[in-house]
Amino acid sequence: MFRLRSLAASLAVLVSAVVLAPAPGHAAPAAGSGGTIAGTLTTAKGAPVAGIRVQVKSSTGADDQLPLVRTDEAGHYELAPLPAGQYRIGFYFPETLSTQWVPRKARESQATWFTVRDGETTIVDEALFPTGGLRITLRAADGASIPGFCVDAIGELYLKAGCTAEGVLVLSDLPVGTYALSVAADGNQGVSRTFTRVVEDVVTPVEARLR
Repeated sequence: MFRLRSLAASLAVLVSAVVLAPAPGHAAPAAGSGGTIAGTLTTAKGAPVAGIRVQVKSSTGADDQLPLVRTDEAGHYELAPLPAGQYRIGFYFPETLSTQWVPRKARESQATWFTVRDGETTIVDEALFPTGGLRITLRAADGASIPGFCVDAIGELYLKAGCTAEGVLVLSDLPVGTYALSVAADGNQGVSRTFTRVVEDVVTPVEARLR
């Protein structure tokens, strides 16, 4: 009788071990193994955007050890491994000295926190702000056309600059919004300051005049 009870107990332990063991290929993630944030960056029209640096900010402030990646030719990116926690995702554009934070925010403080869990992938896709352009010409106070000048276009958290010697300067891929233009001519002390609005998919003509 004792042997039967011992055998039954052994079988019960064995069955429990089999039931509780993870199935092959479905092992539970190790604690602290980290998770992943992945997604795709596109234009406002849905075209992939390649070569853009992805910025990731942790709620703990420990950002120096986080992965550094750029979007690939398909606009895809992947950040891994990330310690479990809360993160904000942004995309940095050196031409406008700006970062777009998800979802479509100009300021990091307005961005959404995304949760990362060990062994899981969090999908964070983003579409860029719609953009337009400016076609800028410059005239002297007497109305004469000035061929050589430089422009700083300053928007809300955006800056784009350019120069021309041909009398026309086109600034493209500016996020929609209002911009202050500071225009300075070669060899001229006068500076023209004016405000204009960038409209989606439109290159807006702007004629600036020196004071």
